[in-house]
Amino acid sequence: MRRYVGKSAATGAILLSLTAFALTGCGADSGKSPQAAGGDAETIYKKQCLSCHGDQLQGRIGPSTNLTKVGGKLDREQIVAQISKGGNGMPGFKGKLNETEIGTLADWLAAKK
Repeated sequence: MRRYVGKSAATGAILLSLTAFALTGCGADSGKSPQAAGGDAETIYKKQCLSCHGDQLQGRIGPSTNLTKVGGKLDREQIVAQISKGGNGMPGFKGKLNETEIGTLADWLAAKK
């Protein structure tokens, strides 16, 4: 019985860790509104994108999340659409970021070639 309880506790701890990670995943923030981040693209990125796309834009959850050369693949309007609407596993940020923030982020990412 003791071994079973130990394994169950370990399994519970793993599930709790995974749940916590999921809750702090893509687009999660520290409770402050995205508007509080200001208009700086890197600040917005760090607050809203870093958890899935990584601290160097390298992607954290698969090759499609790598943004190091996204501007060579998508133009600004396509990047705006992707950020706003999401798709291919990415959530949309239209309700979390305002148009100015999305545009600032898109301009910054479009320059990554």
